[in-house]
Amino acid sequence: MKRANFIVAVVGLFMTVPAWAQDADFPADIAEITQRIADAEKVVARYDGGVVQALAQYRLEVLKMNRALLENRQLSAEAGLSPELVVPSVASDAARAAEILADIQKQTDVVAAAEAEARSSGGLVQAMALTRAETEKLALAQLKLAWYQAQYGIATPQLAASQPPAVQDDSAEKDPLDTETTAPAWADPDYPDIDYTSGLFSGLAKEGFVIAGWYGIRETRAEIDDSPKVLAINFSDYDPEAFQDKRRLLLQCNEGTPSIVYDVDSFMAYNYLSDTVRVTYRIDDADAVNASWSKLTSNQGTGVFGSAGSALMVDLMKSRKLFLRTYDNNGKTFDASFDMRGTAKAVEAVAAACGFSTLDLSKDDLKAIQALLNNVGFDAGKPDGAWGSGSKRAMRAFQESKGLRVTGAPDKASLRALGISF
Repeated sequence: MKRANFIVAVVGLFMTVPAWAQDADFPADIAEITQRIADAEKVVARYDGGVVQALAQYRLEVLKMNRALLENRQLSAEAGLSPELVVPSVASDAARAAEILADIQKQTDVVAAAEAEARSSGGLVQAMALTRAETEKLALAQLKLAWYQAQYGIATPQLAASQPPAVQDDSAEKDPLDTETTAPAWADPDYPDIDYTSGLFSGLAKEGFVIAGWYGIRETRAEIDDSPKVLAINFSDYDPEAFQDKRRLLLQCNEGTPSIVYDVDSFMAYNYLSDTVRVTYRIDDADAVNASWSKLTSNQGTGVFGSAGSALMVDLMKSRKLFLRTYDNNGKTFDASFDMRGTAKAVEAVAAACGFSTLDLSKDDLKAIQALLNNVGFDAGKPDGAWGSGSKRAMRAFQESKGLRVTGAPDKASLRALGISF
């Protein structure tokens, strides 16, 4: 970063030391700032982008400006000159300086506490603690800047916030001959090895489904309350030539309820004395899990609903394969093996509609998020780690203020807007 240049005009010589310089300890102040500059430079070098690095970079600019102002003032004092900087002039104010010094001492304690919290935590809590620590250090640097102004009468120009680097658009440089011309426009480019020329894919695309891996995803509104509605269909085990047994995996959000449904496309003889059906599933190479899922009114499958459904969806996000087996009352089994490519996009769509987070958040993580919402003016109540109606209401208001998708859930986009870097 280029150091700020200040134009100094000599307007007169003093026979005595100027009043503002009589009690100045410029060498000590400059040495302290130099140490803080070194600390900020280490933080900037440690991170590859993200909010912590951005805050540290801004703090570095503030500190370097502090040092430049003090060095100019020191030179003027040593030469007995009264400098006039090309910025608005101010008069020193000893009373104001004393007030700010008290704030500086309090802020120093806040910085120490934030750094201690960052050292003793981990995961998302540590990421938020590091962000908070850097924010508090920036506030301390700005208090110091105000103190120099009041103590020494140093006028302080304002720093403009740094603009993010422009993203280069290389699309015009691509050779059109390198573009795959056989894949339909709606095909998912992340999975070029999937044959999207199948009529099954094109039929879904015509019906308004977005293709993601082996999924077709469609977002609409529930008829009863206009709430967001998502249907994501995985048909990697689907045999279009078969008369029946066209088995599908459905990830859904309907009227605020998430669900996973295994549609076997065949009549199942249910036990009418029970509301559940026995299911065995295996994710990738993990051990098989035996579970009880709910019966479907169609008599052609089974499903898991609510929080159990959303939890299983999160577990499936990074999976490659899902094997499912369900049993009817006569002991007949219905097996399917699904290719799970595209699951992450499908789950994110369902989570956004149903208002749950796809992040693995602990109770401490949720407490920290609640505290962040309170700090930026959105009342989430006392941070307790329970994501209830108050937390959802605060998050929805925050998301709306930032132009984000309004879900009430602590999703990645919302946490980034709160200052968390992933």
